[in-house]
Amino acid sequence: MSDQPKPANPSAALVAVATPAPGSVNDLTALYREIATLPAKKRLDRLLSRKDTMRVIRRMPVLDLYATVNDVGIEDCLEVLELMSPAQVQGFLDLDAWRKDRVDPVAMARWVRVFFAANPDRAVGQFRGLDIELLTLLVKIHCRIYDLTLEEEPEGEVGRHTITPDQRFLIVFGGVDGDDDTLVAIQQFLERLMGRDMQFVLKLCESLRWELPSSLEEEALHWRNARLADLGFLPTEEAAAVFAWLDPDAAANVNAPPSRPVHTTNDDATSTDLTTSPLLPWDLLGDGSSVLARALATLDEPGRDRVQHELMLVANRVHAADAADLGDADAIKETARHTAATAGTGLAWLAKGDEALLGPRLATTNLHHLFRVGHSLGLKLRTEIKARIAAKGSGLLGRGLLRLDAPLREVVAGFVRVRPLLYGGLLHPARVDYRPITSLTELAAAAAALTEAAFRAALLEGLGANDGLFVSVDDSAMPAHSAILGAWLARAAVGEAPTLTPLRDEDVAALRDALVGPGATAARELALVALDERARALAPLPGAVDDLAVVTRARTYARQILAAMTGELEAIQERHPDGRYLSAVWTR
Repeated sequence: MSDQPKPANPSAALVAVATPAPGSVNDLTALYREIATLPAKKRLDRLLSRKDTMRVIRRMPVLDLYATVNDVGIEDCLEVLELMSPAQVQGFLDLDAWRKDRVDPVAMARWVRVFFAANPDRAVGQFRGLDIELLTLLVKIHCRIYDLTLEEEPEGEVGRHTITPDQRFLIVFGGVDGDDDTLVAIQQFLERLMGRDMQFVLKLCESLRWELPSSLEEEALHWRNARLADLGFLPTEEAAAVFAWLDPDAAANVNAPPSRPVHTTNDDATSTDLTTSPLLPWDLLGDGSSVLARALATLDEPGRDRVQHELMLVANRVHAADAADLGDADAIKETARHTAATAGTGLAWLAKGDEALLGPRLATTNLHHLFRVGHSLGLKLRTEIKARIAAKGSGLLGRGLLRLDAPLREVVAGFVRVRPLLYGGLLHPARVDYRPITSLTELAAAAAALTEAAFRAALLEGLGANDGLFVSVDDSAMPAHSAILGAWLARAAVGEAPTLTPLRDEDVAALRDALVGPGATAARELALVALDERARALAPLPGAVDDLAVVTRARTYARQILAAMTGELEAIQERHPDGRYLSAVWTR
């Protein structure tokens, strides 16, 4: 695929648009695009520099606003928090005041304190606009209500409390996780609300006396899930469908039309438009080096908006499927990066590597479909390696996986997971992480590594290296295939009948003389010829369909082992070497 020229500031170029009329809907969308790639502090300064700051804040998508506040730090964003609409406050609580399907009283209390610290008067209106079930649960967690007309009295000392103006209800502040600052904020809320809407407070107190916390929480969760679904955060079980198998070879024939972001013109409604989210991986989308970035550059502005919106929807769904913390904006950013990479891999597969087809394919296919194709490519490899593991004589059953050479052992471990991941050390030796496949090149490398692992395991199984041979060896001391085959080759190199037994120190000394002395070439060839004879009888093996292919592949593996063995033996100065200092061969 050909490279295209990159703009000086690719991320900025990606979000650049014509200047619309000030104060219009497009004006705000352009602003959000403009600041999406800025550092969080500059993003905040840009928002606060506007004359219509409140309108700009209230029209900002809740996820974008939450990410900005999270990046800057809550304590440094009080000017923003006091300008937020009740719907946005509700959105913040949806994201950060729940742990799975349960309200987190500590997180909820933290937000109560912060909003009342920002502006107590506005905080009253912000919390009055919450779902009544969540508001009732919030107050119930921190208060106990007594009906004085029924002569109900609290047991023990009352402490912090307030009485409704009609002298009917005594509200005692305390309850679970009630630190003093939170209780002060809750008391401020109820007392100030009495001056605005006394009838509402009385109804609230009545509900607090009889409503069960479990029922309130269940109803609040229902409304929360409905709102989060608009952002892609589905319940874990539903979200997991994004990882469902989709045959990559048949996926090109599936109709997967794009979806469009919904724009709202209501200043009091939270926008579900995700096209300008700072959580998007703008560097990947605009650098021109990735498949998705190059395809995105060919689309018009509405097309780019659609792709960016869908990308965040899918990323949020993936994040929810992993049962991750929805309030962790940094983790969502990382999920979005992985989602973009996986979708790009799916796009490249459907375009069959043709650069000219990337843009047209992206223009007519939604990101959810592309992500599933990309993920299913990994599932396909997972199915293949698991079938090979289960096959008779694979050498991978039982403790066979432990004997794989590094990094093949780690690569196989990554692909037998429920959701396959690539071991980073396969391509970059310094890396030890697991991550999604990001390109067809990485997919090919993973497939080759899995085939090599299966070949080596079957070869060693054919030579007799099975679990029975290592019954007395601890897992932590299990030799790798290369070391086991190294011992077999070592005996052949010194003219002995090759066997799968560890070398003694005297064997290491003889091997050093054979491989480091003047007859080294002949000794190596002696070992290779012995392996040729045994390998030919094992054909076919994974990745080698006939005896010639098996011999060729086995020789390549053996040469690597002999080279490593020779290098270690050359470094040994003693006449009687200690086998414990060798790693390329199995020793006692």
